[in-house]
Amino acid sequence: MTRCALILWLSSFACLLAEERPDLLRFTNGDQLHGAFCGIKDGPQAIWQRDDVALPVEFKTESIRHIVLHGGRPLKSLESLSNVTLVNGDRVPGLVTSIDDEQITLETIFAGVLRIPRTQVAIISPNPLGGRVHYHGPFSEDEWKMKHSQFPDGLPPPDPENPAKPEEDNESDAPDSPPGRWLFSGSAWYWQHKRPGTALVRENAMPDRAVLSFDLAWKNRLNFAVAFNADFAAVKAKDQENHHGKKIRAMMPGDSSDLPHLFGNSYVLQLASNYLMIFRTSVDKDGNGSVDRGQVNTNNLRLGETGKAKVEIRSNRLSGGISLFINDEFVAQWSTKELVEFEAADISKTGSGFGFVAQGSDSPIRISDVVVSEWNGMPDSARSLQVDDQDVVLMANGTDRFAGKVGKLDDQNNVRFEGKHGNFQFPLNDVAEIRFAREQQAVAVETGANNIIIRLAPIGAISGIPVSGDGTTLEILNPIMGEMNLSTAPAVMLEFNASNQFIDSWDVDF
Repeated sequence: MTRCALILWLSSFACLLAEERPDLLRFTNGDQLHGAFCGIKDGPQAIWQRDDVALPVEFKTESIRHIVLHGGRPLKSLESLSNVTLVNGDRVPGLVTSIDDEQITLETIFAGVLRIPRTQVAIISPNPLGGRVHYHGPFSEDEWKMKHSQFPDGLPPPDPENPAKPEEDNESDAPDSPPGRWLFSGSAWYWQHKRPGTALVRENAMPDRAVLSFDLAWKNRLNFAVAFNADFAAVKAKDQENHHGKKIRAMMPGDSSDLPHLFGNSYVLQLASNYLMIFRTSVDKDGNGSVDRGQVNTNNLRLGETGKAKVEIRSNRLSGGISLFINDEFVAQWSTKELVEFEAADISKTGSGFGFVAQGSDSPIRISDVVVSEWNGMPDSARSLQVDDQDVVLMANGTDRFAGKVGKLDDQNNVRFEGKHGNFQFPLNDVAEIRFAREQQAVAVETGANNIIIRLAPIGAISGIPVSGDGTTLEILNPIMGEMNLSTAPAVMLEFNASNQFIDSWDVDF
């Protein structure tokens, strides 16, 4: 059997496995195809199969933006959240089996045993956050809903024959302008409309003790709100009508009074370029909505007018504790039972949903890498004590941390550690994360041409140059780990021509 025929045979077999949940290929020009990803061949070229084509079709990867596998749902999710973060940003899931002065060894279910130079590892996370992941995405738009005060049960599907475009929608300040829509592209949601008012939400997504984190990017002046512990209780419509007799409700920039219409009973954090606010939205038994504003102990937020940030909210509905981190740095914390403005801190008057809404005019927003996980109550991260010349170990209890030198992982699975006040042995199962000293880390190498990022579920991202594959496995050349053969079973997306630049995919046609 020739090499070409073998690839086609393997591709056909891989396609059969993927028929139940079709893959989606999106080109860099915005065109897209449903079908089945059947592998990689020299070029590099992606092999693609459709029911209406007799043989697989080949596309140059330079023309592909990304491929969403199996509708954004993995064939087999990773069983453990244990992972290491590399200096180039890759997050490699796996169980740490060895640590020494030269390398870190990982045992993975998708690529076997991996040996990584220690200088290329920034973070080891044996027990990140202490709980399982409830959601990681977005990889599929049908898992989300858009809400507007005119459409409390969700916006109707767009008209496929006359889709609204951001540059055409909401140009007028007329109150009866149609609500804007969030647009989904790749693994991100985009808001690019002139006026605010439409919330992007997920219902029944947060456990009682939860960590909600996401990457936020914005242009112009930031004015943005994130709601959590939301129950989306219905609010009685206001008696306001336009000349057609239709009841309307238009959110104005910065309007917090509209928040109960979008989120019901919830807590809402409002993030602006240079300040933050916290609100408690409530809906009484008669359907009347109200907003209470809480005191904020810090006004030193400096996010700028165009930029990006990692936002992390830790919420405990049982105790009423809320903490906010920006780019892994602690910003503020609140206790809902101590905020006098919030008369009702009863958890029965909150829910398990969350959502996002832009509150500024002409303020584009991008939301990506959304993760919801259980929280073990850890109030901080090792980043808070990270230094240039010492390693930092944060224990899984969330309070104990040590700065010094991380040594080897011994036969009893204990991490040897040399600290200022003595030597220690930490059971790896009791360690939340290890952050290695900055000055001991190698400098990240620039991404080359034809780079691909393989995103795994529930968490993980591995980059490299694609070499070959049959749809069920991929061979890539990783700049740190070298040649890798990966199973695509836990993969949910392949991102081609990935860029580390900030302004890389604001055109939502991509």
